[in-house]
Amino acid sequence: MAIVPLKQIVTVHRVVEKNKWGEEKTTSNEMKCRIDERTQIVKNVAGEEVVSGAEMWFDKFPDVRYDDAFEYTDERGITTKARPIKIEPVRMLSGKPTLTIVYV
Repeated sequence: MAIVPLKQIVTVHRVVEKNKWGEEKTTSNEMKCRIDERTQIVKNVAGEEVVSGAEMWFDKFPDVRYDDAFEYTDERGITTKARPIKIEPVRMLSGKPTLTIVYV
């Protein structure tokens, strides 16, 4: 059971292979999460300050990567597709991950 309610669904698109013509084969995986849409400045992996439009909170430590594309539809019916800026696991005192926050 997650610490926070996970009421939204996000689709994670991952490129699994490219052929010699540059065509990509992708897989899609739906995951439960909590999406907080807010504009904020975060530091990316390179240490640069960039603007994030949303936070996605996932339970524990899911298999999400920086080259994945995240697609979600909000309550107004607007679909957004974005790549992660920062993936941040939140750990308990024991060291086990309880949440993973993905900034897009």
